[in-house]
Amino acid sequence: MQSEEFVGHREASRRLRVSMPTIRQRVRRGDLTTFVDPLDERRKLLRVADLEALRQPRPAQAKEAANAA
Repeated sequence: MQSEEFVGHREASRRLRVSMPTIRQRVRRGDLTTFVDPLDERRKLLRVADLEALRQPRPAQAKEAANAA
């Protein structure tokens, strides 16, 4: 059985090559889910698989579809 890997906000920002405020914004928008560190309840962790999912290419929206929304 493979265990999931978790990292803190600083490591997440390093892996995604974005700022710490961008990570916090993604959490607030619901793009990333936080988990409580079992050894320190004040520390919030992010699942590495969720970070990798954000790095995957996604289809570009057509200009007309974006304007209709």
